[in-house]
Amino acid sequence: MPSIPSQTLSVLAATAVLAVLGSVQPALAFHGRFLSVQGARGHGFVAGRTINRAPGSTTATRGIQTNGGRGFETTRQTNYGNGSLNNTVTRTYNNDETASRTGSITRNPDGSVTETRSHTGVDGNTQSGWNTIYRNGNGFTDTRGFTTSNGASASQTTTYTRGN
Repeated sequence: MPSIPSQTLSVLAATAVLAVLGSVQPALAFHGRFLSVQGARGHGFVAGRTINRAPGSTTATRGIQTNGGRGFETTRQTNYGNGSLNNTVTRTYNNDETASRTGSITRNPDGSVTETRSHTGVDGNTQSGWNTIYRNGNGFTDTRGFTTSNGASASQTTTYTRGN
């Protein structure tokens, strides 16, 4: 069998690597862990978590289940890109009660930044809040507020200026 020069092998290897890299899809990652702890007289629990990453999003799921039938599962979905980040967390208990919270941060076209957040408890009551920060010539203005499903609400605007 004839011998192939090392320079030719290097060129062939580099060509093969570039061909493989050119066909690779965007990076996806999955990670999971599971744990089981069992004690005397049937006491114990099983817990687990998984994290799934893709460009622009991450999903994390965690849960625990006791041998006595108690437990919950929490899912966090985060999406990001184009000047914003959105986060949703949902917790579901074994009795099908659910609590959730959401939040987002967005850079607005006028240069301001807005944050919103909301929480809904297992009883259905909701609290929502918001905050927007605007830059001005000599400082910034912070406008914020909240509302609840029980009818409470408030808002406030504060202007901060820099001195000489």
